[in-house]
Amino acid sequence: MSAVEIVEVVKVIELTGYQLHDLDRLNADDPVLPVRFDGALVLIGPVLDRGGVCLPCAEDAHLAALGPSTPRANPALRLGGLASPALRPAITALLDRVLANPAAHRDRVLALRTDLGTVSEHRVRPRPGGCPTCGPLPEDSPHTATVVRAPIPVDPGSLRGANPLTANDSLRRELLDLRHGPVGGLHRIGDLAVAAVSAELVGGQAGFGRTGDYAHAERVALCEAVERHAGLRPRRVTTTLEASFAELGPDRALDPTRLGLPDLPSPHITPYHPDTRTRWVHGWSYTRARPIAVPEHVAYWGPSTGPRFVDETSNGCGTGNSLTEAVLHGLFEVAERDAFLTAWYGRTPLPSLRSDDELTAHVADRLEQLGYRLELYDATNDLGVPSVLSLARRAVDRPDQPGLPDLPDQPGQPDQPNLPCAFYAAGAGLDPDAAVRAAAAEVVMDVEAGAKRYRTDPGDYDPERLRRMLRDPRLVRTMDDHVNVNGLPEALGRHAFLVPGPERDLAVPDVPTGDLDALLEHWVRRWEALGLEVIAVDQSDPVVRERLGLFSAKVIVPGSAPMTFGELNRRTTGLPRLRLSGPPLPHPFP
Repeated sequence: MSAVEIVEVVKVIELTGYQLHDLDRLNADDPVLPVRFDGALVLIGPVLDRGGVCLPCAEDAHLAALGPSTPRANPALRLGGLASPALRPAITALLDRVLANPAAHRDRVLALRTDLGTVSEHRVRPRPGGCPTCGPLPEDSPHTATVVRAPIPVDPGSLRGANPLTANDSLRRELLDLRHGPVGGLHRIGDLAVAAVSAELVGGQAGFGRTGDYAHAERVALCEAVERHAGLRPRRVTTTLEASFAELGPDRALDPTRLGLPDLPSPHITPYHPDTRTRWVHGWSYTRARPIAVPEHVAYWGPSTGPRFVDETSNGCGTGNSLTEAVLHGLFEVAERDAFLTAWYGRTPLPSLRSDDELTAHVADRLEQLGYRLELYDATNDLGVPSVLSLARRAVDRPDQPGLPDLPDQPGQPDQPNLPCAFYAAGAGLDPDAAVRAAAAEVVMDVEAGAKRYRTDPGDYDPERLRRMLRDPRLVRTMDDHVNVNGLPEALGRHAFLVPGPERDLAVPDVPTGDLDALLEHWVRRWEALGLEVIAVDQSDPVVRERLGLFSAKVIVPGSAPMTFGELNRRTTGLPRLRLSGPPLPHPFP
């Protein structure tokens, strides 16, 4: 078929002035090619046809990328403009390109900047919350939450399966789009001791990669961006289950008391009562091999409606090339945070670790230049997942602090006397070198980022402000507060339970290799013996799953120590495994 014949089939409609609600009326039985004139932009496509992306979704992604101040939820928002007649030949050429192969442009937009005369192509997607026209979401029910277990073969020693959809630069090509997202910016942080990359999602969240080289850091950042995007809100139709736990019962739903409820009253948390109704989504109990309802605000950490019994974080979220892989990595994160918190709240002395890793040696050298010493500890606890706690400790003149180990002579930073005296991070996994590297890379990033924040936001480090938090932990509200209050010289005694000693290697348990499902089953049964249940909610974005073969999951293990931020959100009661050494102190996890 010639281009002339296709033009007769695909109707071209030019919009030089329109409101958002006008776009809904363009979906028709016959294919339509919309051309939107919006200020200095001419947006051509997508071709509106069955199986493609609808125009309201394409427009929503474009407006979202402009920033949160754009009122894209207002159907009366008016857009428009007129292009210079001098650009008409360019517009005609672009129309001919699309009309020559309209099927290839059902999810594509060509953008002509009329001020610069530049053209770019953008792949668009149904909006994240789903679209009844072009991206209906799957139902949320016990049936759709059911997991069929099967072997997931991998190379021995590997925890990642093969995925040709993410090979080479596919992740970048699919996710990074400055005009339509979902990742609106990819930035190398070039003045740090490790290769660091941030992948900024349209809407304000970001994924981070911290590794030994920028190519790997970029892939990690993009995968974490997928994870952040998936964990914010449900990607299933919430034919919403709204009920109380008393109505559902323990056979159908997770008892919220098993999660550990807040220790202190909080103005944004509803005190739990079995008769209080809330929203639920369906997950899968790997321990009991059956569906289970989970409070929506536990399964997703973004804004939600209705009562919230706890303030949840992204703890336990994982992304992988299969659902099993995503659950396994979420499980390791649960273990990492649990190991850190049980050591901190229990004031548990930990054995020192050695490392011959080149990147870790570089991190230690860089920290010494900054006036800190890198200390690595084996935090592996009864969960059995090899876990590392890293501590960057700064030399300070506080001889009155008992138990603080001597530090070697260091240059210090006398011009920044209020810098935190301690920074912490953690790592976990079956590759001991990778776990140590992760803990070391994250702690040096926090040290260097802290030095920057000290210069740009000195009020965050105001000693009097932090001393008030030291006296009244309820004033600790943010992640930075957790770090900075524990960095006061007056708080040095809090770190005295960690004393460097004889170093040992991080031991790796004897576990199944070559099959991720068998490995997951190993941990499920080991934790079941401790009285712990492994539950996972499939958070996968349908578009990301289809285009990149990536799955996301939230792992919930009632009875493990949950990572929280803000002392009003702390949850240490009702957790039988957690042994407290005195009143719980605000943790220093970044």
